[in-house]
Amino acid sequence: MTNIPVDKKKTYCLSAVAITGALLTGCATETPKAPPMTDRTTAYVEYVRADMRQDKVVVINQAMKLDQNDPNYNAFWHEYYPYEAELKKLNDERLALIRDYQFNLNNMTDDTANNLAKRAIAIREKKLELLKEYYKKIKKATSPIIAAKFLQVEHDIGLLLDLEIASELPLLKKSPQE
Repeated sequence: MTNIPVDKKKTYCLSAVAITGALLTGCATETPKAPPMTDRTTAYVEYVRADMRQDKVVVINQAMKLDQNDPNYNAFWHEYYPYEAELKKLNDERLALIRDYQFNLNNMTDDTANNLAKRAIAIREKKLELLKEYYKKIKKATSPIIAAKFLQVEHDIGLLLDLEIASELPLLKKSPQE
């Protein structure tokens, strides 16, 4: 490493430019985050989510009608479990989004609503990309019919979960006074 003399005035100007750039690119309008969940709440949420994932496996197994004697059984589940692990990461993002939405609901600004909407769209796009990726993997490992059936079942389960979540979340108000 070489020792290059640093002009403090230039360093100050570069810092000011960096801070101004950050403010102009949206850091100043970041959505206020919900406070962290308590350890007890986190444990409960993880317990419920794990239970739901187990129930989902049962539903998928029944809907796919793959039994252990089917040559595609192991190949399907070999692809499904990594999919579910990736989906859990997306659902973690979605849970954080929902918590932030609830936290900001009564003090919603245009900037906050816009940020939350963009995050929601990004999560949907990531889920679609994940489905595309695993459709290809399951199709390659099993067959196009099994992969398409997986998409159908996953879509239907997603709709049910979306309906449950939507029924619990209030719609945005037109204004804070509403």
